Amino acid sequence: MSPEEVVVALFRTLTEQLTLPEGYEWTPLAGLGALTVCGLILLVRGAKWAPAMAALAFLAIGGGGGAALANAIGTPLWPTVGVTGVVGFILGLTMFRFWQALLLASCFIIAGLSTYYARGLTPAVEDFLSSTPQNGQLILPAAGEVVGDNPTGAWTKAQELWRHLDANVPNFSQTAWILISVTGLAGLIFGLLLPGVSRALWAATFGTLFFGVGVTAGLNQFTPDALAWLKTNTDWAWTIVGAVWCCSMAVNLIACRKKKNAVKSDNADDEPKKKPALA
Repeated sequence: MSPEEVVVALFRTLTEQLTLPEGYEWTPLAGLGALTVCGLILLVRGAKWAPAMAALAFLAIGGGGGAALANAIGTPLWPTVGVTGVVGFILGLTMFRFWQALLLASCFIIAGLSTYYARGLTPAVEDFLSSTPQNGQLILPAAGEVVGDNPTGAWTKAQELWRHLDANVPNFSQTAWILISVTGLAGLIFGLLLPGVSRALWAATFGTLFFGVGVTAGLNQFTPDALAWLKTNTDWAWTIVGAVWCCSMAVNLIACRKKKNAVKSDNADDEPKKKPALA
């Protein structure tokens, strides 16, 4: 299954298998639009707005964790959510450089595994998918079922796929874990040593990913002929993806450099002027 087919299958899953309340049929399209806009923002301003976005993301994570914590230990809901949200916000802002390095490590891991998939795993994965045909959709568990106990659950399918690859691809487990370890460590070191370049790199990568997913699903929904053309002209499709990534990388690098120069200029203006030496 090619990347665009995975995107289309996910969108069909959301629009055809999920039972939405009456009047909320627009929700998948709204989510698609939000994802596309988020990708566009990352493409053009991701590096510059990265600290603020990280702080807001940790604010949301902290608030969600606070809600779960309040239910678990019986504390008041909103005070707990407020405290954990503020803690998450502070951690996201003050430890941004570390979180950025972890995010870049994730980018490196995804890139490494994607390359491995494209070069050596495609036939085995297609063989696994063809043994369980799903008519272009990803099968969701029935309402009320626990995902972990459902034989068609995502985690169970991932385990089955891993076992299938381990049995049919020579040295799959060793190669996969080496790739994960090496690329993850390289991304972590790179992110800590070169924070400006790291911002631009992950902003361009995730921006291209989110924007590409949104555009692909949008083409499938509104202009399927254009998507079919891209499927049959993969060289053009990947050229467009590469051009978008390179342009985003350049824009974000320029934004980081301007910000760095502005900070240096402000620091220079704040330095006290030296008094002339007495004769």
